[in-house]
Amino acid sequence: MTDIPQHERYPATLLSQPLTGSDLHVWCASLNGSAEELARFESILAPDEKARAGRFHFERDRDRYIFGRGILRTLLGSYLGTEAHKIEITYEQDGKPTLGKIFQGKKLQFNLSHSNEWAVYIFGWDRLVGIDIEQIRPLQDADAFAEQYYTKRETGLINSLSGDEKWPVFYKFWTCKEAFLKAKGTGLTVPINHAEISLRLNNSAHLTSIDGDTAQATDWRFEMFSPIADYQAAIALEGHAGNILYQSIIDPA
Repeated sequence: MTDIPQHERYPATLLSQPLTGSDLHVWCASLNGSAEELARFESILAPDEKARAGRFHFERDRDRYIFGRGILRTLLGSYLGTEAHKIEITYEQDGKPTLGKIFQGKKLQFNLSHSNEWAVYIFGWDRLVGIDIEQIRPLQDADAFAEQYYTKRETGLINSLSGDEKWPVFYKFWTCKEAFLKAKGTGLTVPINHAEISLRLNNSAHLTSIDGDTAQATDWRFEMFSPIADYQAAIALEGHAGNILYQSIIDPA
């Protein structure tokens, strides 16, 4: 498991060091906090984000959405040197959030994912990035699910395992695939079994092929990490250059 240094929860800026060159920053955050923090985050949301927050049926889900978007805006504002509430987040055709503006000749690429009360974020300059997090838990009809969404080789590995060995592998495949599709901006409009993942002994992953094309797959880099106990996360990066800095914002309680 990657060591993720912790920071004071929700300071005015959340940067420990600048994001430069081909480096990547990955953050893990708790989506719980005080009423004061919740109100502050809600105040920096855009009108469409506030409207979406108001459509949640359960207060818990509404609050987690506000924390997630508020943290995202705070991080974006810190990287760009811009007030968080002034950042214009637009959406691509598949719903992937992006920034409409270029900053100093560069585009800040980002992606986020959440599961229950945890969220993960990734940021980098001028390269496609994707991230996913899932809680590791037994899944009903997992074998049928794997046959539908995983390749024959991936399914064979999953079906060869049982008990405590099966589910971590199942979610390593899933988070890598999700992160890749999110980076490409295709979501689930492209069959998830078109990307074949190979797991390695050093807890890393490799994109073996895309629609059977091994050459295209060499352009991508995958990294897996466990930000919180019983959760699996993965990132997909266009290109292999750059160091990755992992950081976290954890509720002290």
